[in-house]
Amino acid sequence: MTQKLTVCTTCKFSKESAYDKDGRTGGELLRNRLEDSRSVRGLSLNIVGHECLWACKHSCAVLLEDEKRTGYLAGYFAPEDKDAEAILDWCEAHDRTEDGNVPFIEWPQGMRGHFIARIPGKAETK
Repeated sequence: MTQKLTVCTTCKFSKESAYDKDGRTGGELLRNRLEDSRSVRGLSLNIVGHECLWACKHSCAVLLEDEKRTGYLAGYFAPEDKDAEAILDWCEAHDRTEDGNVPFIEWPQGMRGHFIARIPGKAETK
């Protein structure tokens, strides 16, 4: 199954400002960090940007999904390497499962407290 990580490209840079000094949003910066880390790790994860995931109070937000497994909307991320690494650690843990349900003990520390919603996979909906 091919995972897709959607990054909200309109998420604010910080609570005080939508943009950094170069005019980039936090979502754009987080996406860049995720793509750089993905390349270093050699992951086949599809990372895409989307204009507004409607999770503005939870900025920066990402959505992990694939064709069949449970997906997750997560937020409260900063456009920093440590958060990008935690998100990719989660993607790898999710990819090791058959149903997308990662046991709590395997949750990366940097993901705890970041989940907003669990999205049922196609195999779960009837």
